[in-house]
Amino acid sequence: MKKNKYGNIDDILISVKIVTPTGIYTRCQDIPRMSSGPDINEFILGSEGTLGIITEAVIKIRPIPECVQYDSIIFHDFDLGTEFMHDVALKKVWPASIRLVDND
Repeated sequence: MKKNKYGNIDDILISVKIVTPTGIYTRCQDIPRMSSGPDINEFILGSEGTLGIITEAVIKIRPIPECVQYDSIIFHDFDLGTEFMHDVALKKVWPASIRLVDND
């Protein structure tokens, strides 16, 4: 939920052991991520347990922030919300988490 600040799970995962129906899969992240097509790691980490169960994991951690603030903004229509999200992206001052939800 806070990937704007902390990154995706594959950014903070150092090593993982997953038990699958066909055996044990291990991954040690000792090289940078690559962007050259589909990655088996992405499939497994994004499968939410359907391809295997994570039994061990080592992840990067950060100190707990001194101050945590939660807030909401209500827009009169969805177009104003998307315009706000666009402005936030252009200013590149992203909060740890930001979501636009259409209650309808």
